[in-house]
Amino acid sequence: MPRQISASFRRSVESRAAGDVDLAFLTISHPRLIEPIRLVSDTKDFTRDGARFIGFPFDVQLLSDDDHPPKAQISFQNVDQSIGETVRGLRSPPRLKIELLSSADFDLGVTPRVPLGTPTVEYTADKLFLTNVAVDALNVTAEIVGWNYLQRVWPGVRATQDLLPGLFR
Repeated sequence: MPRQISASFRRSVESRAAGDVDLAFLTISHPRLIEPIRLVSDTKDFTRDGARFIGFPFDVQLLSDDDHPPKAQISFQNVDQSIGETVRGLRSPPRLKIELLSSADFDLGVTPRVPLGTPTVEYTADKLFLTNVAVDALNVTAEIVGWNYLQRVWPGVRATQDLLPGLFR
């Protein structure tokens, strides 16, 4: 199924010199985190939907879109060691949501940046996981993976006597 993107976003992505910047908004969540970690690929903080996204430049790839499960990589400098150490310290992979928005939808003259009206989310990749987190003195890198539906057992639950004794009277 093709992704729905606006014509203006497509022109912006495909142009050689665009006036507006595409911003990546990341939300990292986990049951052991008190509050999700919210980052934006800019040097300034942004406020969106009542949440503050910390300005933190990073490099993220868009997910692969082929016959294999979605996969990409993210990396950022280890300036603030709390983010890398927090993510690496979790026992199970944290969830990740990636959203791309245009800088034209925000007032860039104030700090934190605030939306002008309702910003349009041009691309969303949800229900992802961060795996293979590597932290060193300079960089934090991680793999972004999606759910692999090819490895699900079918049927997921079998009606056995041990699991559903009421059916076997």
